[in-house]
Amino acid sequence: MENEIVNQTENLRELLQTQIDMMLAVISRPVVQYQLVAMFIILLISWLGPESIRRWWWPRYANNDTPNVSSRYRRLAALYHLYPPILALILLYFTRWLFGQLNLPNGLLVNLTIIIWFWLFYRVLLSVIYMRFGDSARPYRNWIITPIFILLVVLQASAILPGSKPLINATISLGTITVSLGGFLTALIVLYIFVVVAWVVKQMMVEILPTRLNAELGVIESIATLVRYLLLSIGIVLSLGVMGLDFTSLAIVAGGLSVGIGIGLQDTVSNFVSGLVLLFEQSLRPGDVVELDGRISQVERISLRATTVRTRTNEELIIPNNRFTSEQVKNLTRSDRLVQVLVPFGVSYKSNPQFIRHLAVETALTHPQVLSEPTPRLLFSGYGESSLDFNLSASINQPELMLSIRSDLYYLLWDAFAEHNIEIPFPQRDLNLRDGWEKFASDLRVPGSATDGEA
Repeated sequence: MENEIVNQTENLRELLQTQIDMMLAVISRPVVQYQLVAMFIILLISWLGPESIRRWWWPRYANNDTPNVSSRYRRLAALYHLYPPILALILLYFTRWLFGQLNLPNGLLVNLTIIIWFWLFYRVLLSVIYMRFGDSARPYRNWIITPIFILLVVLQASAILPGSKPLINATISLGTITVSLGGFLTALIVLYIFVVVAWVVKQMMVEILPTRLNAELGVIESIATLVRYLLLSIGIVLSLGVMGLDFTSLAIVAGGLSVGIGIGLQDTVSNFVSGLVLLFEQSLRPGDVVELDGRISQVERISLRATTVRTRTNEELIIPNNRFTSEQVKNLTRSDRLVQVLVPFGVSYKSNPQFIRHLAVETALTHPQVLSEPTPRLLFSGYGESSLDFNLSASINQPELMLSIRSDLYYLLWDAFAEHNIEIPFPQRDLNLRDGWEKFASDLRVPGSATDGEA
């Protein structure tokens, strides 16, 4: 088998070397050189001409707020991307006419004209889409329009190159699998098509189905994610089939490896199943505020393996999904965003509890984030060793700010207590000497006393 691979590699090298030799032979012809020079000059002028115009009108219109001038600037900016292909087409048709007058072949110029038409159509389509949808069309340009344009250009360029068919039909044998270069490229195209289709289907389901079915966005996202993975799986299977993969042997190998993979990927499978549970059960959704390990965080994204949360210190934590299904997690915004902030404190026994309740409630209401409905409450929690203990309960609808609001309330209570001379006690202890202070003082005055001996 190693000798077969070496032979196939040598054949590929020979084909590539033949391809290079043919290209050099074609380029060495004067007629081809004339066309290549003309193509280079046309493309250079097509780029430098519009760029010079842009540099001339940009300072005149970009910073001018006059309505007529700004509207003219927007029109020029919208049409600017069409100038290079239009100028290139004009120059190409003129050059082809000139070559015809001189009885010179112009096959390369004809093929370049087709590519420039692709370029113009690509720019027109982008301009229309951006004028209609704005920056939201950028993903569609990156995923669909630009790859299709590149594919068309590559196909047209490959048709020009001499000897491209033998290179595309070159094959490499790996055991029972024989893959041609063209089949491999076709498999990549099929896989990419399914990747794009899966992404588009998910985007359409998330945008359209919630309003049509009156369903929660999280449920729709869960279904859309599963549909996307299903389409990706179909694309992978079809792309492998295009390359001529034997699925019978693949099934045998997969069956033999399934036990070992299952043992080695227990945590991954557990996280995957937990991710499905979270997506369908909707016990946790993007945007929810949770308290995990004593830290308040906001859920940003739930994937099939892990959940990403952002803490109040702007740290991103990637947490495995099985933690949310096997451990207790406090979701502060599961049904609504109303939460209670508890502020425990104590005051001196000399204070009037009724006045403390009135003062604490009024102080809490001065905070801009504390809601007046439901009204803050002061709960008398008990008689402490050195203080009357209370719990101030205030309602807020911004659970992500719970810690900072509790801190603000402590500051406000301190100022209110200081203003009304209310004492905040601290623990105190009494020292009991069984023989009295007189015996202790006399032992200190007498030399050689028990106290000195102990010292």
